[in-house]
Amino acid sequence: MDESVSRTAPASGGLPVSQSLHSLNSAEARIVEAIAARIFPTTDTPGATEAGAVFYIDRLLHKAYPSLLSTYQMGCAAADRHARKKFKQPFAALPPEKQDAVLRDFEQAKVPAYAKADRFFSLVRRHTMEGVLGEPSYGGNRNLVGWRLVGFPGQQFGYPDPYINRVVDLEPVAMDAAYPQEEALHGKR
Repeated sequence: MDESVSRTAPASGGLPVSQSLHSLNSAEARIVEAIAARIFPTTDTPGATEAGAVFYIDRLLHKAYPSLLSTYQMGCAAADRHARKKFKQPFAALPPEKQDAVLRDFEQAKVPAYAKADRFFSLVRRHTMEGVLGEPSYGGNRNLVGWRLVGFPGQQFGYPDPYINRVVDLEPVAMDAAYPQEEALHGKR
């Protein structure tokens, strides 16, 4: 399902790319984005929001793991219900400290109305980390922010001898930038 929600953001190559939702609806995407933002928060460095982790997760649910969509839908609904019960507000509208309290309940399986709360939290945490640190061509790690945070140089063609047993201080390169399409290399046929 293509949702009308979309965002324009710089891609790994610095060109604007419109990212739109394909699996999650806009309410679910706001909840997933809020959860991801608490798992990998923005501090003096970019976090899950800047990396576009929600778009990675949405793409993952659309292409690789459509069977997990219902898990996300139930988990998002449970997070919203639990937030409303505990704080009388929807999850995405809560201030960060209250979102953390809801997520602690999920992580510790203390959500009576949702027996799989801890598994849902674990799943979103794993997918958030993949969305922040993974190959940008899969929809996350926007502008290579995750790789810059950990000093990963990305898909280089190789490393000169001086980088053996040393920190690699090269600017990160995404797979799509390191391996141009055949048409770009040889011209259109």
